[in-house]
Amino acid sequence: MKRGFTLIELLVALAVFAVVATTVYTKSGESIRQLAVMEERTLASWLADNELALLRIARANADTPMPTGADERQVIMANRTWSVRSTIEGTSHPWLRRVDVEVAIEPDRGDPRTVHTLTGFLGRY
Repeated sequence: MKRGFTLIELLVALAVFAVVATTVYTKSGESIRQLAVMEERTLASWLADNELALLRIARANADTPMPTGADERQVIMANRTWSVRSTIEGTSHPWLRRVDVEVAIEPDRGDPRTVHTLTGFLGRY
């Protein structure tokens, strides 16, 4: 006598497989999206750190306090266009400046979306 699976057993197994496959597919897509966001944040963090370092280097041997104000420029990194905005503000000490660096990614259409903000302090030494 031959014994095999009934149609009901096959349908239940197929339903279980479909639920598992859908869950795996959904979770893998979510992981890929999270990886893209992490990459974007890491690049923005590097750009902000670079901007602060450039400001420090530019003022390394200056004999006057850093001027206050804002500056914005476009940077291309990792085949993407980024907007880097530096805002320099005075503090209670005449030689110490607060620098806010805001990094935004330039989408294909629409306004830039801020990805990372860094605050640092620059002094004479």
